[in-house]
Amino acid sequence: MIYCFLDYTTPYENLAGEYYLATEKTFDEDVFLLWRNKPSVIVGKYQNTLEEVNLAYTSAHGIHVARRMSGGGTVYHDLGGWQFTFITRDAGDAIEFDRFMQPITDALRSMGLDVRTTGRNDIALYPAGSERGYKISGNTQYKKNGVTVHHGTLLFDTDFDEMVRATTPKDYKITSKSIKSVRERVTNIRPHLPEDMTDVQFRDALAAYMTDKTYSLTEDDRARIRELAETKFADPKWNFGANPKFEIEHELHLPGGTVELGLTVKNGVIQSAGIRGDFFAADGETENLAACLTGTEYTADAVTAALTEVCERLYGITAEAIAKVIFG
Repeated sequence: MIYCFLDYTTPYENLAGEYYLATEKTFDEDVFLLWRNKPSVIVGKYQNTLEEVNLAYTSAHGIHVARRMSGGGTVYHDLGGWQFTFITRDAGDAIEFDRFMQPITDALRSMGLDVRTTGRNDIALYPAGSERGYKISGNTQYKKNGVTVHHGTLLFDTDFDEMVRATTPKDYKITSKSIKSVRERVTNIRPHLPEDMTDVQFRDALAAYMTDKTYSLTEDDRARIRELAETKFADPKWNFGANPKFEIEHELHLPGGTVELGLTVKNGVIQSAGIRGDFFAADGETENLAACLTGTEYTADAVTAALTEVCERLYGITAEAIAKVIFG
């Protein structure tokens, strides 16, 4: 495995660097990246930015808003947190978390921390003497041209108050109660280390655990990363996108995540479809889902039949579950 530190501090350059190293730069080995951002809100590929971000607050406080290439939910980054990425050549379509979360938990345990994988894609820390775990890492991934890109957050010394103020989750408002709620569910790594580390010491310890091989970006690499940052990842069309209105809106809470499905139906036939949410999918599968539904009869059997194959490539989402929610 080769380690590369992305020394940028904006999400546009870091996401561009990750994408470049995954899709354009060829390595004979897997790649491990560490990076971090100045205060930023990062939305999942399939989410509606306008619903997830407190844009008045982020604009007033200079907080970046960006969209990543992977599914999953909205996350907050600042210089008190680290982000990690695994890049591996893998032709499989299935979303797989444990394979990449395990090395991170092993590295954190080597630092004297009691950490465990929880839920579908999280890592929790159990403070000394406590039977309760607190989230320190959320994970997601995407696949592109036979390459798997798995990335996750590490809450090292993050400002949770700002995390709450910059985002607008549907289940709470920006109040002191909501900040307290977040603090009851998440924690930072730093206070629980047996011996204190600075943010840089923590980064270096994590990298050293993974590998002793390193790669430094060249000037040509940086030029291409700047180009990708400017033309794609900082583009408002990518970060905010189009959110068309549909005649019928369904919100589905499924094992693979929340799915917001929009449909326009005329004369008993689906004319158009769209999908948003914090779920995980193989590259291009949301477009395939919309295409499969377009022209389909608006019945449970027809929708199930149309979606069965494409749902095999959506993590934790079945055609039967979608049809059951839509048609009761």
